[in-house]
This record gives sequence, C-alpha cells and structure tokens, in this order.
Amino acid sequence: MNNSVSTSPLSKYSFDSVLNTYPQAKKIWIACSGGMDSSVLLHLIFSNKDKIGKTLEVVYVNHGLQEDSVKWGEFCRSQCKGYDLSFTQLNINESVPKGDSIEAWAREKRYALIAQVMGKDDLLFTAHHQDDQVETFFLQALRGAGPRGLSSMPLFKRIANGIHVRPLLNYCRNELLSYANENELSWQEDLSNADTKFDRNYLRNKIMPAFEGRWPAYRETISRLVNHQQDCKSLMNEIGLADLEQASHENTLNLEMVKSLSVARQKNIIFTWLQVLQLESPGSKHINQIISDLINSTSDNAPCVNWKNVEVRKYRALLYASNSIDKNIESINYDWDLQTPLKIMGEVLVAKPETGIGLSKVKINNAKISVQHRQGGEKIQPSNTAHSKTVKQLFQERGVLPWLRDRFPLVYVDDNLAAIPGICVNINYSAEKSQASWLIEWSGYDKAVQS
Repeated sequence: MNNSVSTSPLSKYSFDSVLNTYPQAKKIWIACSGGMDSSVLLHLIFSNKDKIGKTLEVVYVNHGLQEDSVKWGEFCRSQCKGYDLSFTQLNINESVPKGDSIEAWAREKRYALIAQVMGKDDLLFTAHHQDDQVETFFLQALRGAGPRGLSSMPLFKRIANGIHVRPLLNYCRNELLSYANENELSWQEDLSNADTKFDRNYLRNKIMPAFEGRWPAYRETISRLVNHQQDCKSLMNEIGLADLEQASHENTLNLEMVKSLSVARQKNIIFTWLQVLQLESPGSKHINQIISDLINSTSDNAPCVNWKNVEVRKYRALLYASNSIDKNIESINYDWDLQTPLKIMGEVLVAKPETGIGLSKVKINNAKISVQHRQGGEKIQPSNTAHSKTVKQLFQERGVLPWLRDRFPLVYVDDNLAAIPGICVNINYSAEKSQASWLIEWSGYDKAVQS
C-alpha cells in the first residue's frame, strides 16, 4: 500500500461538505465489502482521518450467500488493522425467501442490520459511485418508475436515527480504479459480479459498454437527468406535505379533501401520506386501485387495497393505512383478575379503581370475570338506555372500524356481557354514584374507533 500523494481527481477529495452538513454526528460507520469501491473509500477515510475528527467504525455484513463471504470478512478485518480502524462484522443468519429477489433481499437485510447498531445522528458511508447511480436509473426506468424512482440514489438519506451518505456519488468507477491503482490498493473480486442473470450485472457487462462506445459522456448526461428527477421529487414532496397538512386527520386522510385535488395530486398525497406513516411505498397499480376502489367508490363495505405488508381501507369519510392485520383470530376466553392488567394481542386491558363509574364492585363481588372477542349476535343494555342493543349496533354508532371489531375485547360477568371498554356498561352491573367501582380501559381503543 502506497500512501504517497495520488494524481487522480479523488486525491483532492474532502469530506468537509458532508461533515459541515451534519456537524452533530459523533460517529461514522463505513460499510466495507472488500471490493475495489469500498477499498478506495477506506483509504480516503484513512488519509483524512485526522481532518475528519470523528469516531470511525468499519462494518462488514456477511450475507452467507457465497463461499468466499468469510474470506472477504477477514480481508476487511485485515484492512482495518493496517489502517488502525475499528472493525465490526455482522452476520445474516437467514435464507432468502422463495420468490424474493436475492439482490433486494440482501440489500434490505444489510441496511436493517447496520441500522440496529447505529446510534442517534451517526453517519453511514457507502462507496456507491456514479456508475452505480446510472445503473440504478436504467433499472428504475425499465421498471416504469416515476420521478421518485428515477431520482435513483440520493447523496443523503435517513436510516434509522442516522444518515446514510454516499460521498463518492459524483465519481465514476474508472476514477476509483485509477485512485486504487495509483495508491497500490488491494481488494477482493466478487466473481458473481460477472453473472448476467442478475439485471444490474447484465446492464453493467452487456449494455453499458455499448453506451460507452456510442455516447462516451453518457454518465454525466444521465447524472444531470437524475438531478432533474431529484428536483422533481423534492417539489412533489413539498406539494404532498402541503396537501397532507390540509387533508390529514390523526394519521388518516379526509376523503372529501383528497377528492378536491387533481388526480395527479391525489396520487402524490397518497404516496406522501404512506411515506410519513413509514409504510412500504405502493406501485402505480396500487395507487390507481386506491383511487378507483376507495376514493371514488361509493361502497360502504370497508374495501381494502393491499400490497406486501400494507393495507389501505376506507371507512365513512376517511382513509386508513396500516401494516397488514392477521385475519386468523382465534376466539379467546380469558379469566381475568381485575387487579392485574391483561395483555391481549399486543394491547392491554386495565381495571382502575373509581367511584360511581364503570362496574360496581358490589354487584360483581365473587363473580367470575372473563374477556372474550365478539362472535356475533351479542346484546347488552347500556346503563343510559331503556332497551338492549346489539354489539354490532353499538359499534356502528360509536364508529368502531369494521376490520377491528372482532378484536375489540368484551368483558363478561358470570357469562353475561357486562362491559365494552370505552363504550358502555351493562345496566345490571353499572356502579351507582357512591359505589366503589372498576373503570375498564383498553389501550387499543383509540386505534379501533373513528374519532
């Protein structure tokens, strides 16, 4: 390894702009694979270590997908030892799910694993360069992506509590290679990069050389196009957030407000809304389904549009979005000691000592208390009405979301429906003004009831 001054454009590279953008960062993680790109980034970090003045940690993720992955990890460890940089290896101990893209799965797992070890305001440096950016653009274009997809890879992107930074994004692969050779760097070759069954490798090895021969400046041209798309994406996000401020209601969307927008802005606000909720982004097919089947539909059957792990539904005048709900609910029947909180399906049922409100302690003394989910046909006479009502009626009146009604806990006293948390108490068990009582509260109430 030669530490003499290089004549390549990268030799003058400074991390000042990144560090000035995020001065609060105390630690920088450097993603290392052992390949040429990350070896160049590591050398640049080493050469600027004193100027950077931050805690530095190199991280290698072993995907376990190739025989050489252990060897690459040891190579990265050796590099770090030579540079006197701290090194961490993370291991993925899972198999690629059947039908999933290996590249997409590995990328998602890699960043998720790194995010777990990053602290607040930490920076993650990766060695993506201009050729990677151009390839990403073409892959997105071939998938029919919109401006967000065509904007490809940003220089800065939030990851967990920190920021993912691609400091070499404006340098092409040849410039990195020149720097590596001039500084006599060594690296590991990943033979799978020649396997053209992967789309990116096919582009890199079969298509891009043809572009190079016909349009030598294609990298710079496509990079300008990507910058235009990033400007467009920024404008779309600004408009989406402004529309969202008008149309959002406690994480839901007001349908009348959304309908007042043009179709293009309807699509944009849906995308922005889901992004703010940190839910998986929909493709154009599902965006169009939301508009046709939910926004413009007159159905009151709480229709649902779903993809991956996301569901979007309509109820009355609002749109709701959440991670997918497990449809297979087993009927429950828990005995409950009111003095102990009861955990059910991620929510908590609590009985609070009160006076004159809730279940009368005298009326339920020595009785068996149990909790069940709705089966259908249940009736109860609320303490403030002259007649019984079905649970279905009460749920409709209170605006309990149809897809969550079967999850709403019902409290029984000696097998008689005595209370529906947050909704009513059976007149036969209701506390009178001066009576000691139990007020039943359920942590899932606000999520299940339309406010």
